[in-house]
Amino acid sequence: MDKITTGKIKKFFKGKGFAGALCLSVVAIGISTYLTYDSTLKTIADEEPQKPDSTVSAEQVDNTQSGIPKDETSKSEADSSAAPANNFVRSTAKRVMPIENEVIWEYSNGELVKSETLGVWKTHDGMDIAASVGTDVKAACTGKVKEIKDDPLWGICVVIDHGDGYETHYYGLDKSLEVKEGSNVESGQKIGVTGTIECESKLAPHLHFAVKQNGKWISPKEYING
Repeated sequence: MDKITTGKIKKFFKGKGFAGALCLSVVAIGISTYLTYDSTLKTIADEEPQKPDSTVSAEQVDNTQSGIPKDETSKSEADSSAAPANNFVRSTAKRVMPIENEVIWEYSNGELVKSETLGVWKTHDGMDIAASVGTDVKAACTGKVKEIKDDPLWGICVVIDHGDGYETHYYGLDKSLEVKEGSNVESGQKIGVTGTIECESKLAPHLHFAVKQNGKWISPKEYING
């Protein structure tokens, strides 16, 4: 019986029966592999976190749910941090004209104007108030004398710091001043008298009065009336 069985087995492997069985085995293995691969892909897809819809704007996303901390800085705070801070508090002291008289040359607000004396085009950063030599000049507002200088073109110059971002400049004074650097002055207090201004000598005698706000020239009239 062993001989018969062995012979049949050898005949089976040599015949078409074996080839068919082998093909069926290969197909079965392929189907099994595909089903295992497909199952694995589905499992990975289920475990992968869902991407947010690209149509959802950044404002619609709730960061408390995504685990990302919210930026508490508001737009206004961001804008203010980009600009230089102005910590000055405007003085409540009265503002007055240093001389109550006609203005013979206005502030040019950055525009070039021709100087009759120098014959050149330049900005006129203050206003010229007509005043005969020896006219009293008053402080435009309460403050402290920051600087006194003798300029070859502008004559004696006094700068008063008002402590609120503003400075007033008085050019063309006589040397006989009634203040010195560091002196505290009140609105309307006399600081000296008018003298001469070499660089504007072709104009009638006057005081050159100018104002700076945070280091930039501004209109003296706006400062007085502000």
